[in-house]
Amino acid sequence: MRWGERLTELGSRLEPYQSVVGALTAVTLVLGVVVVANDGDGAGPAATGRAGDVVAGDARGPAGLLGTGDVDHDGTVEVGAGGGATAAGGTGAGDRRDRRGQPVQAPATAAGGGDPMAHPNCDPNTGRVAVPSLYAPPCVPEFPAGGDNGGSTHRGVTGDTITVVVRHGAGNPAAEAILRAAGADDSREDIQATFRAYRDYFQHHYETYGRQVEIVFFEATGDDDEAGRADALRAVSELGAFASWGGSGAYAQELAARGVICLDCPVSEPIESYHARAPYFWGTLMSSNQAYMHRAEYIGKRLAGRNAVHAGDVTMQQRPRRFGIVYYETEDGAYGAGVDFFERELARYGVALDDRIEYVLDLNTAPQDARTIIARLRNNGISTVIFAGDPLMPIFLTNEARNQLYEPEWFITGSALTDTTFFARTYERTQWSRAFGVSMLAARGTQELGEPYRVHLWHHGTAPQAEAGYALIYAPVWMFFTGVHLAGPNLNPQTFRDGMFAFPPSPPDGGIMSVHTAFGEHGFWPWTDYTRFNDMTEIWWDPTATGEDEIGQDGVGMYRYVDGGRRYLPGEWPSSDPRPFDREGTVTFYTERPEPDRYPEYPPPR
Repeated sequence: MRWGERLTELGSRLEPYQSVVGALTAVTLVLGVVVVANDGDGAGPAATGRAGDVVAGDARGPAGLLGTGDVDHDGTVEVGAGGGATAAGGTGAGDRRDRRGQPVQAPATAAGGGDPMAHPNCDPNTGRVAVPSLYAPPCVPEFPAGGDNGGSTHRGVTGDTITVVVRHGAGNPAAEAILRAAGADDSREDIQATFRAYRDYFQHHYETYGRQVEIVFFEATGDDDEAGRADALRAVSELGAFASWGGSGAYAQELAARGVICLDCPVSEPIESYHARAPYFWGTLMSSNQAYMHRAEYIGKRLAGRNAVHAGDVTMQQRPRRFGIVYYETEDGAYGAGVDFFERELARYGVALDDRIEYVLDLNTAPQDARTIIARLRNNGISTVIFAGDPLMPIFLTNEARNQLYEPEWFITGSALTDTTFFARTYERTQWSRAFGVSMLAARGTQELGEPYRVHLWHHGTAPQAEAGYALIYAPVWMFFTGVHLAGPNLNPQTFRDGMFAFPPSPPDGGIMSVHTAFGEHGFWPWTDYTRFNDMTEIWWDPTATGEDEIGQDGVGMYRYVDGGRRYLPGEWPSSDPRPFDREGTVTFYTERPEPDRYPEYPPPR
């Protein structure tokens, strides 16, 4: 199939997910929140749910739910024999340590005293909430019925409720022409029902101190900055939001400026973005600085000074690598600081970039932009292209590289779903057969092995109603309830932050299908961390492997995870030559979770 036809096919199937990736790129603004498929006549079913949930404005027509770029939400939690979390002033951290052997402090909560192990939802053997989750938080004391939670502790919080908003995004017409769901046809009803189902799961098992979470769904008035600011003002003044599940750009910035927590807002911007808007911005991936630290370490230790042996050009193979980065940029230059940081990190290893090219994604001009970029890389003798951008631009770049007979190595940075098999199958086959690098995403398995699917089935007895988008919906909801659970009854943005920082680094002993998670200061980063991911794994593209992509479609071409998907924290990458394109010890897909990643077992609450 020609690539133009592949794009047409992709365009015909990605519409329900116009916004699934948040602010990663102009395209991922359109991917970024799960967009509801049109039911045919343009009138989606009216939203229904438990009393208290609201759909603000007209509930008809296709729309997108600003969500997350996180493809999965797996992880492992282990505690030592000494027990788990305790109330403020208590003990019980035991010998629990993080993956680097450092002691993990038990979280302190202001829950009014009491024994956290006596909570009916606590597993006293682990000190964690008794759910089949690898990210269950430490137990906290049970909040008594009729207890005093402080009432209205912040805007959007009363003695009985917490108001959360979910904004339906306005689609970008140019991106919609390409991004029409990859076999995903979740309706708006499916998506809203899945948000509610996860809300009900967490509400039942996590401590919320006498309050119920109410979700307000509302329509975006447009996709530009002016509309984003106006929608944020509405979320604050009219809808009374304490938090937003998903957001990006001017919408997220305006929410933060007005004291509203935004989860999965933004996606992988420089750490300065999170610090400037602390404690309101929380990310489900990494900041760009964290990702660039990993990339620089890998390149500095394993690639720099060595020949470009994986290039298709024989001349390149016989010469030391020359590195050029192609990266996504916004009109206001939001991502340039991350690349500046990358260059400083590379310099620590004695490495300098030989070229640096930014692009602002415009799907109408992308073919011409790719032609110019490839010609420049080729003329500058770049042997190793470091791509840090959206998941669509490689379609144009790899096809143009083929047209210009340019055969470099492609270094995968794990940016914006470029490390998903689904998108990689849209890239030019021969060019991407030389692609290798790093990924934030954990080694893959069947949907039944993933935590979002498993907990839904365990709690509700059914699979998620949003068959394709449930894992994307799960991520910000998990973050929110974790922070509320560990915040204590006096809920406000500062206590929410303290609750997130109290979540112990997980998994302390590593994992294969588990992403290492921590917030705050645990020694992994030289700053306070407001994003989830800490570790990365090594991947390469096998154009002949067959199997399912991330949405269950069979096809040819898959990413291979090196050493079975072993994950590395910053500072842990080896100095040996990498072994991309060597199948020994690699895996494309797990059908059973490895031992370190096994879930705890509990009877379902039915």
